[in-house]
Amino acid sequence: MSGLGRGSLAMTGSRYRLLAVIALVTAVTALAQVTALAVPARADFEAGWSAYQNGEFGAALRAWRPLAEAGDARAQYNLGHLFDQGKGVTRDPERAVAWWRKSAMQGFVDAQFNLANSLIAGDGVARDLERAVDWLRRAAESGSARSQYKLGKMHGSGMGVPKDHAKAFQWILAAAKADHVRAQYNLGKMYRDGIGAEQDFAAAVKWYRRAAGRGYAKAQASLGVRYARGQGVKRDLVEALVWLSRAADQGLARAVTYRDALIKELSTDEITAAEKRRKEDPR
Repeated sequence: MSGLGRGSLAMTGSRYRLLAVIALVTAVTALAQVTALAVPARADFEAGWSAYQNGEFGAALRAWRPLAEAGDARAQYNLGHLFDQGKGVTRDPERAVAWWRKSAMQGFVDAQFNLANSLIAGDGVARDLERAVDWLRRAAESGSARSQYKLGKMHGSGMGVPKDHAKAFQWILAAAKADHVRAQYNLGKMYRDGIGAEQDFAAAVKWYRRAAGRGYAKAQASLGVRYARGQGVKRDLVEALVWLSRAADQGLARAVTYRDALIKELSTDEITAAEKRRKEDPR
């Protein structure tokens, strides 16, 4: 009996090894098939992208449609964009939304963001703020900075959700840390006014400076005002004029008003120093 037992175990081990080999071969074959399919799919997607960049929207549509119909989330998103913009096809917001929804269901964050915006605007779909918030939250939780910012603004205004400044602050903070320039500016305002967090002028200056250094005119003007008033930073009228002038150069009306009023208080040497500094790299 002991011999039978060893023989049976040996036979069983051989069978397991054989099955393992078969499974490995099957897996390798399947992987090769998937890879073989993926290569032309990538080529077709890139061909569509190249056509799009050259303004050949019809060719982009023809390249992306089969991929989109086969379930490629990027192609679905891009096809939605073509229908939304009327590029290479008659503009059709409903079809744009339909493609974005398919892509969004697969977790493609740009499609989730666009779908949310369509639901907010009621463009191509019935307006539904609660559903918009749901899609924004999905994208925001996946790290989409613009979705985080938009979701923060909706919490701040009570659109589709109860108004909640603390949640608004947290989402806008997340977007600001992800380098979203408008979020950085708005975070500065929230710190300045004590909305969603304790009032903190130094923190306001920090975030205004981040956005101002990237050329955002509203942040430049707000930073200039902080320097003029000495809020959160040492009072420096020359530096105030530098930032107000940068914002005024972009046509921001309130910056022009503040700049012109400030110039009247400064000496010729101070104005000259500010002008020299204004031409330097603001970052």
